[in-house]
Amino acid sequence: MLPPALQSSYKTYKEDTNTIASWLATKAKQCGYSADLLDRNETSNPSKAVQASKRLKGKARKKAQEASKSHTTVTPEAWKKAPDVEPPKYVIKVKEFISLAEYIVGSLKALVKVPIALVKVLDRAIMLRKQFSSAAGESADPGEGHAYFLAILEKTREILKPHSASEVTDEGLHKSSSETGPPEAQEQEEIANMFDNLDLEEPSQEFLDAPGTEPAPPTAKKEIRPKYEVETPQTREEEYLAAHCLLTDVRNIRAFLCALWKNYQEGMGLCAVSITVNTAIDFVRELELDMVRRFPAKTDYESMITIFYLAQSLHRGHNPEHKQQQGDLFNLAVYDLAEDIMMPTFSILSSLQDDIQNDSVPQYKSGYLGYRDRRTHWHQKSARDKIQDDRLVMMEAFPDLLLLSRMTSKIPLAEDELMRGIRQMSPDKDIPLWLVFAAQCFLDAQHELEGDISKGHDQLRNNANSIRASIEQNLKFHEKLRIVNWPKENDKAFTDMLYVIDQWVGKDAVADKWQKLPRHAAEHAGEPFQLLRQYPVICGLFSFALAMRYQDLQIMFVNAWGSLMYTGQLYNAVRQENLIPQSKIWKDMEFLIMLQGPDKVFIGDRPTELEDYLKRFLLSVGYSAAIFAKNRRKNVQAVSAKGPRQLTKLCAVGQLFAGRYCNNDAAVAWTTEMMKPIIKAKLDDDSDDGEEEEENKTSNPSNGNNDGKARKVRPTSKQGQESKTRKTKKVKQSKSGALLRRAPRAGSAISTRDFLQDLANALHAETVEMSLDYLRIHRCCWMLLRSVHEICKPRLLETYGGGYLDREDQLPFVVGYIFMSATATSHIAGVLIPKKKGVEVTNRLLMTAAQPIEEMIDSGVGAIELKIMERRAGPIDMDFGGILQDI
Repeated sequence: MLPPALQSSYKTYKEDTNTIASWLATKAKQCGYSADLLDRNETSNPSKAVQASKRLKGKARKKAQEASKSHTTVTPEAWKKAPDVEPPKYVIKVKEFISLAEYIVGSLKALVKVPIALVKVLDRAIMLRKQFSSAAGESADPGEGHAYFLAILEKTREILKPHSASEVTDEGLHKSSSETGPPEAQEQEEIANMFDNLDLEEPSQEFLDAPGTEPAPPTAKKEIRPKYEVETPQTREEEYLAAHCLLTDVRNIRAFLCALWKNYQEGMGLCAVSITVNTAIDFVRELELDMVRRFPAKTDYESMITIFYLAQSLHRGHNPEHKQQQGDLFNLAVYDLAEDIMMPTFSILSSLQDDIQNDSVPQYKSGYLGYRDRRTHWHQKSARDKIQDDRLVMMEAFPDLLLLSRMTSKIPLAEDELMRGIRQMSPDKDIPLWLVFAAQCFLDAQHELEGDISKGHDQLRNNANSIRASIEQNLKFHEKLRIVNWPKENDKAFTDMLYVIDQWVGKDAVADKWQKLPRHAAEHAGEPFQLLRQYPVICGLFSFALAMRYQDLQIMFVNAWGSLMYTGQLYNAVRQENLIPQSKIWKDMEFLIMLQGPDKVFIGDRPTELEDYLKRFLLSVGYSAAIFAKNRRKNVQAVSAKGPRQLTKLCAVGQLFAGRYCNNDAAVAWTTEMMKPIIKAKLDDDSDDGEEEEENKTSNPSNGNNDGKARKVRPTSKQGQESKTRKTKKVKQSKSGALLRRAPRAGSAISTRDFLQDLANALHAETVEMSLDYLRIHRCCWMLLRSVHEICKPRLLETYGGGYLDREDQLPFVVGYIFMSATATSHIAGVLIPKKKGVEVTNRLLMTAAQPIEEMIDSGVGAIELKIMERRAGPIDMDFGGILQDI
């Protein structure tokens, strides 16, 4: 389903015309127009199907029946008890627009001023009708057809525009629907939601009671007034208009995705692009379903594009049946028109679908229809050569796609909409628009990337090999080092992941499958990984699935061992006490703290006092904060019900797609709540440019303290670095890494294209979060704890005796013993053994622990993870607690 606030341009157009009808009827009644003339056409069969309502029962149904009578009044109390009561709805005929507009402006009862917002809605509806007229030519229907409706809208605007109130600006349109409440909150409830999902927000009281009209006096009781909507003709022309809107939406989305591949070449993350492309295909499916629901008689894509091709070819003066050469799919003189509606791709898919027989996989001999010309840029080829190139690409890939589609539903990796659609193909089935669009996206990636088309597969293998190497190193590191919280059987999760990487990335799974099909093995010969090397979308989705699964495993592992959190607390204490130079920074640890947030590592802001170091350590291991309260009750539970504190999974936007691409779940079911991470990511990015200069002014390189706030960490690209000095409202690359820029839009709704843009940016901004290797940092932390323990062991024995550490898996508790030695606390029951009697309270242990930390930083080991990430994801801008480091 489409996310809230997204909708097709046709639906927006219908809401625009309903807005016009509602305003005209409501204002005319205020000016004295007879209610009987307006309310005579109550929505019923068949028009009522446009406005489906809930079926009520009991008291709610009775109240609804009572409220269906015009001008029924209810008290605010009754409204609260029956929130499902809806006012009656009436149809306004298009031909009544002019008479209503003339009555309003000619009324002696009130000098009406038309809100600018309404003029904007009229302009938008007229513009869409004109675009349709330009594309379709003259209306085929005389009388009350398209040209008639356009003339009505233009005449209505002509009547109203001289009376528009320049002082009634959009400032009166910023009241959200959540503030409207019961009927007394707005005088005209029937227009309360007329601007939902449009660029303009809901009308306020200023809109309804524009200057010159006499607002109704406030009363204890308010009327439930009727709502009005424009008639919806079920004509061929209306279907054609809806189809025009749908194809325009699809064309705009496609153009955006083509530009997105250019951004990928300039540094945008492959996972971000791949998920955005596949999400766009999901959206096109929903737009197509909306069209089918409105016009169920016209459900197949072939009929839609055939009508368009014929009508627009004739409109341009070309014979749609003419073909320059035998074998041409259509008249190549109108290739641009056919390509806009993806007609060549549909024809190619249709011919391939005819070759599918039961469970067999079709085979096409190499060179059967020729070979691709890779020397010429696709956009520079002739129309005939473009079609031939696309045919060869699809014929080469289709057998592998079909075979892979029958495999991916059974594996723990992602599949995209193209594979799902191909798996459903059959000669006896219609090919839907969304599947044609999915195939077109596959071809468009070829057109835009050309020589870079295999770059996605290279990135997939590099990412998978990096994960494989870290897991193997970790299993070897812990071959004999175990802990109760992570028994050996837990390692199976890692070995299972190694198996998936080996079978689906290390090996060519498609080629292996062909070898198991004796009849086809000899015929199918090609380069290794032939499909994946020309399929960047699936490579990106595979990479995403591996990265998200790996992150989940890593977080569970490091939380079980506790190494990262406690070592980070020790490092912070050493820096806060100035026991190492402030210029020496453990970059990997600072990076982790910035991504997770100080509250996850320190259970709050960074502590700065000796007593606080110990308290935060105890909170981390699971002690209750209640034991530190000044007026705590007796017998308070020392152990927190929450247990030990833990690091959390990152990638809030990526998590929205984890089920879809890690478990092959159904498409994402968008809700307002699910959109919040995307909105937040956009707000963070929009505010970054304005805040960056001020942050740089206030940062002090000599100050080692941190304000406790997580800092922004994002990948950059070469073009992004160059664009730091450029400011523009147009789409551009930013320093945050190949991000697409656009001017802010007012209102509660955004276009599908804009939402996809925000989604791509949000996913790209999470590239570094997704790439962080916690296991590598864990091994570094554990080796550091060994060094700290080794150098501190003599003094630990002097302070606590020989029972403070029984096994190596208890190393993280050394941090607690170091902290406790610097405070008056003598023991922590159940966690740390008591100090020896008479032991001096001193921070000497902390001073001693600083030495291996400083040596680790000097050796460069503390920045290994960042260097590896930069090789994989590109340069990273990092602000270490206000200290900008040039890594």
